[in-house]
Amino acid sequence: MILDVIGPIIIGPSSSHTAGMVRLGRAFRCLFSEIPANRKALRKVEFRLNKSLFSSHKGHGTDRALVGGVIGYFEWQEEIRSSLEIARSLGIDIAFYSDSFEGRHPNTVMISGSSDTETHYLIGASTGGACIEITEIDGAPMNISGIYPTLIIKNLDTPGALSKIVEAISTKGMNISNLFLVRTNRLKNEATCIIELDNVPGNELLSFINRLDPVLYVAYLPIIANLSG
Repeated sequence: MILDVIGPIIIGPSSSHTAGMVRLGRAFRCLFSEIPANRKALRKVEFRLNKSLFSSHKGHGTDRALVGGVIGYFEWQEEIRSSLEIARSLGIDIAFYSDSFEGRHPNTVMISGSSDTETHYLIGASTGGACIEITEIDGAPMNISGIYPTLIIKNLDTPGALSKIVEAISTKGMNISNLFLVRTNRLKNEATCIIELDNVPGNELLSFINRLDPVLYVAYLPIIANLSG
């Protein structure tokens, strides 16, 4: 396919330093339940960039790309060029820092932030060709690329919890592509379930899962990237 050769349509000089970063920012945005309906819900966002990435983040437009994604723009939208100014107009406090992520991809970034009711963080990398790899969300290690509709579910680590979640998905005719379960807090008896789906879930399913007894939190990450990058 032509897209496999020339890459995706993007704003910015680099598919790894800009387009992939937009996608990471957009994935982080999806962790907040109220933000898709209200861009002003975010109050503060911090970006910690791996040292080599931080050294060139302004020249390559990485800062504008990350902020543009957090606001909700796609990698081809012109508004990315003005994302820092748009964030300020929305009242979002933005900060960038240099950090060291030993043993991780050079283009690794940690995004953390809060609204009035939620606080989340995400660690991921832009691996080239606008492809991304998310390796941690809110203390749960994972390896997701954004090519599947993905559910991030925090639940009580009790007998039958996983079966209730899986049953809810199957009764709606959804097929699970990949499933990972990680115990994230032994003292609080909490776990995180990462479910990649073959189908796009509807709001009815998301609401139903959120009402299940063992479920504490549900985030839905729509397809962030396609197989061609």
